[in-house]
Amino acid sequence: MNITFLRPYFLWFLIVIPFAIFYLFDRCKKIKKISSSFINKENYDVSIYKPDEIFIRLWLKGIFRLLAWVSLTLALSGISWGSVSTPVQKNGKSCAFVFDISYSMMAEDAPNNLTRLKASSEYAKMLMEYMDGISISCILAKGDGVIAVPQTEDFASVYSILDILSPEMMSSQGTSLGKGIEMALKSFPSSSSKAPVIFLFTDGDETDSLLQPALNKAIRSGISVVIIGFGSERETEITAGDGETVVKTALREDKIKNICLEVNKKNQSGKDFSFIKTAHAKFIDASEVSSAVKVIYELRNIPQNVKQLTAHDILNTFANQEDMVTVSYEVQSVDRHSFFIILAVILFTLSLVVSEFSAKNFNIVSASAVFVLVPLFFTSCSANFKDAKNILESTWNWYQKDYNKAISGFTETIADAEKNNDELTKQYALYGLSVTYLMQNEKNASMERLEQISPDAPLKIKFASYYNAGIIAQREGDYEKAINCFKLALVVVPDDINAKINLELSEVQETQKAKEGMQEMIPASENKDNESDIEKTIFNRMRENDQKQWKNYENQDRNNSVIDY
Repeated sequence: MNITFLRPYFLWFLIVIPFAIFYLFDRCKKIKKISSSFINKENYDVSIYKPDEIFIRLWLKGIFRLLAWVSLTLALSGISWGSVSTPVQKNGKSCAFVFDISYSMMAEDAPNNLTRLKASSEYAKMLMEYMDGISISCILAKGDGVIAVPQTEDFASVYSILDILSPEMMSSQGTSLGKGIEMALKSFPSSSSKAPVIFLFTDGDETDSLLQPALNKAIRSGISVVIIGFGSERETEITAGDGETVVKTALREDKIKNICLEVNKKNQSGKDFSFIKTAHAKFIDASEVSSAVKVIYELRNIPQNVKQLTAHDILNTFANQEDMVTVSYEVQSVDRHSFFIILAVILFTLSLVVSEFSAKNFNIVSASAVFVLVPLFFTSCSANFKDAKNILESTWNWYQKDYNKAISGFTETIADAEKNNDELTKQYALYGLSVTYLMQNEKNASMERLEQISPDAPLKIKFASYYNAGIIAQREGDYEKAINCFKLALVVVPDDINAKINLELSEVQETQKAKEGMQEMIPASENKDNESDIEKTIFNRMRENDQKQWKNYENQDRNNSVIDY
């Protein structure tokens, strides 16, 4: 069991525990000694509290409070253990190309007598033709991993790297495919709402056996890895990096397939496998027929009913299709701070109980508390409490700019609210999800969630949804829609000054846009006569100047001719 702490510096508060126990024990002994001096044989039977009972009572009170202090400290430290598969809604795709540039990739056993490295470069270029709107990063893997091009939609920089791929680009020795994948994980922005995927171009040869642990790490982060194999399974001789040693290399297809099988089996936990909803590792031989279709499948949500189409039809039909909203499942550690907060409250309450009630009444009080408090955890209030807790945690993650966790929390709350028919909670979660997408500049996804908010939502949610929809429309240049949204917002809250200002700005911008359109059309039609008059005047003026110039030139010729003669 892996225990982690989000804020481990709070654990320093536990250093007071040994000193507190020593002080508590010493104080309890002194109080027992003092109480013994007041209680003698004559009044022992009539005394309410005996010295030993006082000692136990004070000792238990102190221990319970110390345990409450420990629980509160663990809650503040952000303790977590265990794991849970959490759904995270994604919009769009981002991809990381990982190129194995070790010397084994220089074997000339790829189709058309190309080296494996050159074939992988050409294959990547072909894929990029169908990756419009998808951001790409480029990682080089040899003895280490290096980000050559960070995430970008400017393919020119990626093409420039693909044209010069060579083992000499890195001086590190050996082949570490695992380090290449780990570097690819770092290339994805942590706050991005795009669904990431990794493409590894390799022959499968590695020298450090880090591929399998790296695949496990990627899948547990909700990121699929597609390993595209190059080369022949028949061994080929090449010269190693020292320029002298001759080694044999081949495509290690069986080895890669076995690794993918073990990784998927370990991370699927017996559940049905799904390409779209579950991260996975997959091997594809680049020389197979329609291998590109299988690769594109990982980027686009192609329906199952198009299997009968040809590869060319599938690529051209879905390459430019806008990415559908996908749900990936990330394995996240379970946060236990709420458990320890509740435990701290219980322990502190017990410290009061043992100090205020005698041993005779203690069992009655405890039983009463159980019968009163326990049923509360099995009522519908627990579901509402859980949803409210999720919204609070997601909002806190939003303020901390951990947008992926916020999206996960709001998405889970929406699903639970729909299951429990809790419409109010659903509206708050929808609004929170829309605002999170807006912070990630995912305007279309944000607008989609805003449009799902019910007209019967609370006034604050309704106003905020109309207002934010107006802001998005204003940024997109759709001023007419922005005007309508701000008007609807003012219907809900008529005295909001910000909505009034944005409404006026949108109306001014809409009027300016209309005037610019008219000005672009008028010169070609209404000013035709004016332009013709101007052209005539200029032409006549030029003709008069030409005539004067020629007359002067002729007079000069006459004078010169007389002198010459």
